[in-house]
This record gives sequence, C-alpha cells and structure tokens, in this order.
Amino acid sequence: MKISAMLLAALLAAAGCGGGKNVRKGIPPPSPLAKAVIRTAKSYLPEEDSKHPLPKDCSDYVGKVFAAHKIALPRNSEAMAIEGEAVGSSRDLRMADLLFFSGAKGGKKIGHVAIYVNNGIFIHQANPGEGVRQESLYSDYWRKRYLRGRRVID
Repeated sequence: MKISAMLLAALLAAAGCGGGKNVRKGIPPPSPLAKAVIRTAKSYLPEEDSKHPLPKDCSDYVGKVFAAHKIALPRNSEAMAIEGEAVGSSRDLRMADLLFFSGAKGGKKIGHVAIYVNNGIFIHQANPGEGVRQESLYSDYWRKRYLRGRRVID
C-alpha cells in the first residue's frame, strides 16, 4: 500500500510538470510569414495611425494584406473561399487563416472574409467606409455567422 501511494504521488507530480506555455497539441507555432501577415493586417487599425488608404470592402482589405507578402488572392470573398486548404474546425484555426462568414441575412452563402489573429480574435473591415477592427469569433453575432476557415499559408 505504501509503495502504491508513493507511485501515485510520483505519477501525479510528473503529470503536473509542464513548466511552459499552455500549447494545444497538434497546433504548430505560427510561421514567420503568418506573423508578418498579422503585423501588416494590424497596421490598418485606426489606433496604428495608419497611412494605408481605406480598403473598399472586406475582400479588398484581405487581398491587400496578403498581396503585401506576395500572396495573390481572388478579388471577392466567395472566390477566396476555395483557395488553400480547408480548416476542419474553428478550434484548428491558425494565425493568418482566412475566415468566412455569411452575410447579414445569414444562411450558407459567403458574404464576408476576415483574417484570424489568434485566441479567437480576427481582424477585418466590417463595412465599407468603417475601417478595420478586431473582434471575437466567439461573440454571438460572429459565432452564428461563421461558415468556415481556409489556410493559404503553411
């Protein structure tokens, strides 16, 4: 009995030894290119005192961000939604993945595109003329409209 208790204590102690960041299994760290894309995406935020001209709409914004890194994407969100590879679940999203949402009326038709930042946060131009902002994928509004993710950067 004494040996079992010692063995159990040793196993519990070993299980608690991670000593590092909380990293989800199977999700590799972001690539330098993905980090650079996010830096460019954030440079459009109003608080960055951006010198960028205001994009026409969400797909114009996403296209310009990726074009700055020599990644050509189609002009509209529906065409972007077939680029790269599918991301199985929102839990599998990685930095710089493309997010696709239904339009204001809901349904399965793609009406909006954004760029995933990290930890449930994405960056996008919500409406033409409104500028770029960051929001939570887990807010009621966006969670209900989320359709899928696509990975265009390895």
